[in-house]
Amino acid sequence: MILYGVPLSPFVRKVLFTLYELELEFEQHLLVPGDSSADFRALSPLGRIPAFQDGDFGISDSSAICRYLLGRYPSELLDIANPESVARAVQWDKYADEDLAPVLLAPLIERLVKPVRFDTPADESVVQKAVREQIPPVFDHLEERLKTLSGKWLMGSAFSYADIALGAHMSSFVLADLELDTARWPALSEWFKRLALRPAFQRLCDDARRFNPKAV
Repeated sequence: MILYGVPLSPFVRKVLFTLYELELEFEQHLLVPGDSSADFRALSPLGRIPAFQDGDFGISDSSAICRYLLGRYPSELLDIANPESVARAVQWDKYADEDLAPVLLAPLIERLVKPVRFDTPADESVVQKAVREQIPPVFDHLEERLKTLSGKWLMGSAFSYADIALGAHMSSFVLADLELDTARWPALSEWFKRLALRPAFQRLCDDARRFNPKAV
């Protein structure tokens, strides 16, 4: 089993999160987007990360990879035989990728990617603009949704792939050294505290912090 991509990417971290929660062994080939190696491009013709190989099966796209893993290696993370559970997980996954990820991208790039990958300083004005204008509306929406939960996790009492999908992008918040306003977003804060205690979440954050660009 091989994962292609660097942990600076939240989409790579989503797959790492899933692999760690499933306790699967794998190799990681640290490739940046656009890498021209033949094995990688055979899996990801557009050069996007992550890409993934498991035996004769290969695919790109973080959501596709994670759903393959959850189907191939059954666990409590997703009841693949239950259409309602799968649909709810897909909904959270799509929300995380399309709504949450974009507003956390600028702080991540400025405070992690630029210093680590390119050895250039962060533009704090870009970070603060995201903190003031872009992040709050998304977190406000999340807060309202989390207030209505029937359990401590997104899909009930048990941690699930929905939490992985959202949590992988929330790891960008941690890696950008941002602080959550617990008074404004108490429900989100409580969910996030529980998330941060999971060893798999801590491990993927450590992967990103320890990433050595000279390895690429």
